[in-house]
Amino acid sequence: MLFNSTKLLLANTMMIGVIMVICSNNWVSMWVGLEMSLLSFIPFLQTSNIISSESMIKYFIMQSVASTMLLFSVVIMLIGVNMMYEMIMTVSMLIKLGSAPFQNWVLLVIETMDYLSMFIMLTVLKMPPLSIMFQMHSEMLLVPIMLGMIVGSILCLNQSSIRKTIAYSSIYNMSLMLISISNFNITMIYLMIYSTSLMLFILTIKPMKVNFINQIIFNKYNVFIKMNLWINMLSMGGFPPLIGFMGKLLIIQLLMMMNQILLAVILVVTSMLVMAFYMRMAFTSMMSFSIMKKWDNMENYNELFLMSLNLSMSPLLISLTLIF
Repeated sequence: MLFNSTKLLLANTMMIGVIMVICSNNWVSMWVGLEMSLLSFIPFLQTSNIISSESMIKYFIMQSVASTMLLFSVVIMLIGVNMMYEMIMTVSMLIKLGSAPFQNWVLLVIETMDYLSMFIMLTVLKMPPLSIMFQMHSEMLLVPIMLGMIVGSILCLNQSSIRKTIAYSSIYNMSLMLISISNFNITMIYLMIYSTSLMLFILTIKPMKVNFINQIIFNKYNVFIKMNLWINMLSMGGFPPLIGFMGKLLIIQLLMMMNQILLAVILVVTSMLVMAFYMRMAFTSMMSFSIMKKWDNMENYNELFLMSLNLSMSPLLISLTLIF
């Protein structure tokens, strides 16, 4: 992605929109902030891929529908008509988050994106809808949470695209964030943990220039790259004692305190499925068989830094959760 002065200005405007939503105390300014971040992010979707313009239109249409539903629910709320405005607002925020059962637009858009734009969409742009849902205190999230965990874990087992794997993992993690939406500190800590894990995974996978799992086996990497990729995939799957496990531990502890045994059981079972497809990717990356040598020039100190960061973040996050 060519990061010129125009995109630098758009990145600033996007962050102003995100901060505006989080800091606002009225619904109309929240809607304005959502529109600012939406319109500023769309140019980042443009890549050298020939169908990236199609992804831009799809993203714009889905986000515009969600913003219109939010504005419609706010108008209903302000005029005092009892027309289930809370349900309309919840659906609009679920569409913006890309959570189940409205996750299909994420899978359509993500295949043509580069990794930086994908990281922004899956982490930074999730903060405004999450803050709006926290202020709504909606009671209708049980079905979307269960659907998100089941859909995100089962449908990914049949995927070979790395980007779609990350998308399904995001849908799964979004359900875990919605579980803790009543406790915003835990939600933000989980989003920070997920963002760190995803950033480390992207920093590992981006220089390898692979888009599908079976491409990993065709390349010969040194042992540091293989170990780093394996550790990052285990962290994304939630394997202890890596940082991805800390977030799931927080959510399980919260579910035990809320006496939500059914959700805790579903979380543990679906976590096994998530771990299964990340282990499949990890074992593929560790295979020594190679057909062609695509590249072998990554610096070892970079891999050691990423591995040590992934391993050393766990004690820091444990101390952080004790503070909150």
